[in-house]
Amino acid sequence: MSVEELYRKYNPPTRTEIRRLDGAPLGPGVPSHSVVPVWLGSFCEEVSDPRITISDFGEAWLNNDPSPREELHTPPIYLPPETTFAKGSIGFPADIWTLACTVHEIMGERPLFECFFGDRDDVISEMISTLGLLPEDWWKTWEARGEYFLEDGTWRTDMKRRRAPRSMPLSERIQHMGRQDEPEFSADEAESYERMLRAMFQYYPGKRATAKEVAKSDWMMRWGIPAMRAYDIQTPCDLS
Repeated sequence: MSVEELYRKYNPPTRTEIRRLDGAPLGPGVPSHSVVPVWLGSFCEEVSDPRITISDFGEAWLNNDPSPREELHTPPIYLPPETTFAKGSIGFPADIWTLACTVHEIMGERPLFECFFGDRDDVISEMISTLGLLPEDWWKTWEARGEYFLEDGTWRTDMKRRRAPRSMPLSERIQHMGRQDEPEFSADEAESYERMLRAMFQYYPGKRATAKEVAKSDWMMRWGIPAMRAYDIQTPCDLS
């Protein structure tokens, strides 16, 4: 659908000028106008057979694109560690890391690397709390490590940052997730789910599971894909 066709069907965007109550000029970080959200004609509760398309506006690139990516604009709690420690190696494995974060947030109803108004260093400390110490070459280049850890990798007890000086490993976080008083998973499923996430959360991007390996993982084959088929949801790829 072209822009012209979109406007004919849903009307052009409606702009509303932004003004200060005291009549003073707007600051440099304030937009001159806002845009009223488009009305597509149906409430979400009334859509009986949705087909959701995930699209990207400026962040995607093709597999054969030779241009290096030095940074991503993904929210910090979903960013893979290579965006801090190995910027020249940003590629498709970054999607696997972000996918793992998203899967766990959906399953557990909260972000895995959760920080309260944290910065990038807070997120990295959460990664270490969950997955273990960084590779040695990255550990040595992390300038803020002394704010969280002693040189032997143990937590500082006199930390000024807003976090408890202890680790909460992935297995423990899986046990605490869920929407019920009982554990979300059986012991068998929890172990399988953790193996899948650990394959996706490898620190070095070259060691991370590929999308096909994730789709064929034990947890997907035994629990994920059967659940999708039970709700008549198309499976992600050819799994033969």
